[in-house]
Amino acid sequence: MAFRSDIGPSLPPELIDLIIDATAEDKETLRVFSVVSKSCLPRCRKYLFRSIEFSTDRGENILAERHESLRSIIARDSQVQTYVEKLLLRDIEISRTPLPWMITNTRFHETLDLLRSHLKCFTLIADDYEWNTFPASLKLALTSIFTSPHLSFIHLQGLQAIPRACCVAFGSQVADLTIVTSDFTDMVDPDLPVAEDNLIPQNLYWLHLEDVNERSIENLLNAWIPVPSEDHDRPLFPHLTALSVGPTHEDALGPIWELVQAGKETIQYFYWDYAYGSQARPLNARSLNLGILQQLFAIKYEVTFYPDDEAEAMPNPPDHFDGLISLLQTVKPGTIQKLDVKIDFKNFHDAVESLRRHDGWSGLDHVLASDSKFDYVDQFIMELDLETLFSEDDIYVETDLTVLKAEMETLLEARLPSLSNSYIFILTVERQRI
Repeated sequence: MAFRSDIGPSLPPELIDLIIDATAEDKETLRVFSVVSKSCLPRCRKYLFRSIEFSTDRGENILAERHESLRSIIARDSQVQTYVEKLLLRDIEISRTPLPWMITNTRFHETLDLLRSHLKCFTLIADDYEWNTFPASLKLALTSIFTSPHLSFIHLQGLQAIPRACCVAFGSQVADLTIVTSDFTDMVDPDLPVAEDNLIPQNLYWLHLEDVNERSIENLLNAWIPVPSEDHDRPLFPHLTALSVGPTHEDALGPIWELVQAGKETIQYFYWDYAYGSQARPLNARSLNLGILQQLFAIKYEVTFYPDDEAEAMPNPPDHFDGLISLLQTVKPGTIQKLDVKIDFKNFHDAVESLRRHDGWSGLDHVLASDSKFDYVDQFIMELDLETLFSEDDIYVETDLTVLKAEMETLLEARLPSLSNSYIFILTVERQRI
């Protein structure tokens, strides 16, 4: 199809906008429209620049070229910076000298500050960024993003020694906060303005903390709401609806319990992402009593299955059912309506061995069938996730995934007889749903 160069004058502006809006997710088509007519360019740019990613996956030279290209476009049309709603910074080349380009390039830091005005979502993913190694220009740019007026989503991964001022900034208007493999300090950064005392997050409804140590959780919590005294408990989160945690050590359970208490009147969804590694231990129900959650609606519990030989080599062998059963026994009767259990296996063999031999399946079935507090559960999802289909030592003639899934489902029904007609079975292999 040949496009007319005068498409702008030949069609009403409203119709042009509707056509472009219909292709908003198709960047290639948007690029074609953007060169057809000047009248199409502003609308196309609105979508082309809605999401921007700066990544080192193709090398820092390409990253620098993309950055300068963006700056030149903004220099010609300053409206472009107001189109940016999502910004992703991804640095996968951390272990090197000198420091990464994203850290050292002050012109890039200026760009970050330019893009903050209408930003809604910000993501930073790195292996090991140390806040204290940042120049003041980058610290100020990031803090400015954290407090941008429209920001509602923050995802930080691999950022270490995050100062108190940033913790307070997260609480200003962010609704969805995800922190992975990062840590917080209570230190004051001299390069940043002094943070306000205890800014209770008014809009926070989703909080996900994965591989965040106990001291960091405490520092984050103390930056938001006052430390309890003998006469007063902590204030409550006004809107925290979903709490997702993935601790790597049992010491983190204490601060997580404080989060649960601070959301006792609002939390509806509780997600437990089981710890990976040698320090993994079952959930201790005495530390996390979900019975205080008045509005609890759904629990998602994800665990990793360890074969006997691996579990026996651990100092505290984990049991992927003990924690779940203990947790369920704390739930307030008549609240939970949805239960999603996900178990991660290395391969098909481990999953089948677990279904055949592990007594925990029968224990879970007994709890759900015999306790009246679960009578209101109308959706039970059992997810089995295989990292790979077979190990190198496995020899299987059958490779039809639907047949293998049917075999697992038969075993599952035998171990969970009380739920055989009411659960949803999901099998994923190498992140692909079968």
